[in-house]
Formats: sequence, structure tokens, C-alpha cells
Amino acid sequence: MKNIYFLCGLPRCGNTLLASILNQNPNISVTANSITADILYNLEQLKETTNFKNFPDYQSLDNLIKGSLELYFKDYKSSHIIDRSPWGTPKNIELIKKYITPNPKFIILERPFIEILGSLAKVKNWNKKNLEDSCFYEMTEGITATYAYAIHNIIKSNSDYIKINYEDLTINPEKHIKRIYKFLKIPTYKHRYVDLEQFSINNIKYDDSVLDGLYHNVKEDKIEKNNYDLNMYLSESIINSYKNVSLETWVEDFLIERGYFES
Repeated sequence: MKNIYFLCGLPRCGNTLLASILNQNPNISVTANSITADILYNLEQLKETTNFKNFPDYQSLDNLIKGSLELYFKDYKSSHIIDRSPWGTPKNIELIKKYITPNPKFIILERPFIEILGSLAKVKNWNKKNLEDSCFYEMTEGITATYAYAIHNIIKSNSDYIKINYEDLTINPEKHIKRIYKFLKIPTYKHRYVDLEQFSINNIKYDDSVLDGLYHNVKEDKIEKNNYDLNMYLSESIINSYKNVSLETWVEDFLIERGYFES
């Protein structure tokens, strides 16, 4: 059985960078954006079908769900898997505790929302005429909102987690890599923080041509934060609207209050 941990990081927060560093250790695999949470959820949803209700063989289906991730990661050579997905939602935590481990450990990556929006606007090349709508959608129904809600729930549910800020990761990556090893109780490994390789597992790489921008490119020569003028990509009104928004207040006082996610 492999040890499975969970990475729940906001977008544009160094998820791919963190993975490219940790994956230098042959005994660790940090996944790409994973479909495993969907696998568990969709298998669980079979219990709502007429065919299953007609012959409710819970034991057999539960056996399949419990073994699904072990089978999925069968060809991964490492014994420690850090799976990246919005695992922190209430339903996903329920599935983790039911089928994977009763005591999950989460790695959270965070960054100010305004920097995330600026980075997304830059990568996606958002049309400036629709900039307000694009940012609002991202903050209410997009991937940023989904991960923000998941992270908020991890914290609210008193789950075991470690939180790393993107800028701190780029300034002192070795310090935070060591924090992760200590948190997960995994023997340490001597990583390099220059001459990095692009993300790859089992000779498979991201194909960003299917997306609307280049999301997963890692600077290979050295680790540093991408600094740019937000005013080049965001309007003054957007900057003023989101620059002081915290994750906790946005999720609790806006997303949940307005019914985008459950309380």
C-alpha cells in the first residue's frame, strides 16, 4: 500500500514548482492536476443509480472504491504519493476518510487573490473588455473559487495541514521543503534548487496545448517569483476590489453567504 497525502493549492501558487522539486526524490510522486477525486466521487455516485438500488451490493462496490487509487498508482515507483486536487471540499474529505485514510494530511499553497488574478489574466490573455466578468467568474465559480472553498473547509474542519505561501516558497524553497518532510514524517532527501526539470511522471508531461494558456512551465535555471506590474493586466477597479480580500472572509462572507458553496 502506498502512502497518500493531499495537495490543495490555489492556482498560480507554485504547485508545479513544488512538484518538480519534490519529484527529484524517487520515493515521492507529486501528481499533476489529478482526476482521482473525480474517480472516487463518480464511483460513489453509482449508489444513487436504479441498477444499484435494485441490487444494493455495497460491499463489492466499496471494495472497488477502496482499491481504485492503489490500482491507479500501481505503476508509480514511489511509495509516497502527494495527490493534487480540490480534496478539501466536505464531500472529498468524507470520501478520503471513508476509503483512503481516517487521518489525512493536506499541503496548502496560498497567494494573495489579486496576484492570482493578475497571473491568470497574463496567462489566459483575458480580453480587457470582459476583464471584470472574467475575474468575478474566477472568484465565484472558477478553479480559484473551488480551491479557496476546499482550503477554507480543510482549516474549518480541523484537518491536519501545513500552509505555504507562494512568495515564501520562492524565497526560501529549501526551508519549506524541509517543513513538508517533517510534516509528512518522510525521510529527508537532498534536493537541488537550480537546474530544475519540467514536471514529468512516468515519462508523461503536461500538454498545455489543450488549455487556454501555458500554465505548467517551470523556470529551470533558478527559483524566483514572477514579478510584473499588475496594472498591465488588471484594471484599477479590479485591483481595488480584490487587493485586500482574504481567503477566509471571501469564502465565508461572500461565496457561502451568496450560495455558491455550502456552509
